[in-house]
Amino acid sequence: MSRKRGFWDDVHQRSAAKGEPFFVLAPMADVTDVPFRGIIAQIGRPDVFYTEFVSAHGLNSPGREKLIRDLGITSEDHPIVAQFFGTEPEHFHMAGVLARERGFDGVDINMGCPDRSVIKQGAGIALAKDPARAQACIAALRQGSADLPVSVKTRLGLYRTDEMDAWLGALLEARPDVLIVHGRTMKEMSKVPTHWDLLARAAEMAACADVLFVGNGDVTSRARGIELFHAWGVPGVMVGRGIFQDPWLFNPKGSAENTSPEHRIRLALAHTRAWTDYWGDFKSFHLMRKFFKVYISDWPGAAHLRAALMETHTPTEATTLLEAVLSRGVDFS
Repeated sequence: MSRKRGFWDDVHQRSAAKGEPFFVLAPMADVTDVPFRGIIAQIGRPDVFYTEFVSAHGLNSPGREKLIRDLGITSEDHPIVAQFFGTEPEHFHMAGVLARERGFDGVDINMGCPDRSVIKQGAGIALAKDPARAQACIAALRQGSADLPVSVKTRLGLYRTDEMDAWLGALLEARPDVLIVHGRTMKEMSKVPTHWDLLARAAEMAACADVLFVGNGDVTSRARGIELFHAWGVPGVMVGRGIFQDPWLFNPKGSAENTSPEHRIRLALAHTRAWTDYWGDFKSFHLMRKFFKVYISDWPGAAHLRAALMETHTPTEATTLLEAVLSRGVDFS
């Protein structure tokens, strides 16, 4: 008998009825925060949002109050999953309690991050070296989060794709509600194309364990996600870096009607203001500047404006520049 996965079952059933996959915006550090999710919710929202990944250890330390802002949540975000990384089951238990208290719809463990600083801690994809610990972390998060569905995001393995069966098999034994797999190993990073043939096999493994499956890697358009759904039978598709190429990616109507230069500039301005309101002096404005390449592109003169924005050092400087461009009544044709 199938288990109840809360909102995950709802989005899966709706998308399947339309003959499409459900779409998930991947958790990305210093990207999928409250301001950016607010912009995406306006122009073409995914079926599921994720937070940035947050240290479960940090939430159990004196640095907790600084990390709490990474777990910000608004009414526009639902359904939204809080993602945590770490190595200690007791930390994940507490993180689950916190996620439930803050009103998240689901919880997730990052078991796929290949960043060296995360690997050194034994977290992220390094947990593939200790499957028993990984299983204990899943169990602890489930206990702490009570009735919230638990997902795991990982990779095919550490060094070789033939590690996949043993690693994913161990995770499936722990019975997460959802398994999300990036179709490359840690060693491969993003240097090779995603192994969608292996993700199809992983999806079969998950289905046999009654675990919902989501594939991730090299999805740069909604059409591409639908193509992969039909070609490989993956119920859900997660999009990461593709959102930088097309922030309207999740919009079923496409992005053509929304990509005028003026509209893009107004989005950049709205995002800058929202970022300032939320983060203020809490984070460096340099973290916001990378978003300008998302909006300020694909028209004559865009490169010049983008370069000018990349030279700004404060939200006020960027806001003033964007407002000036709009007020001059530039011919955007």
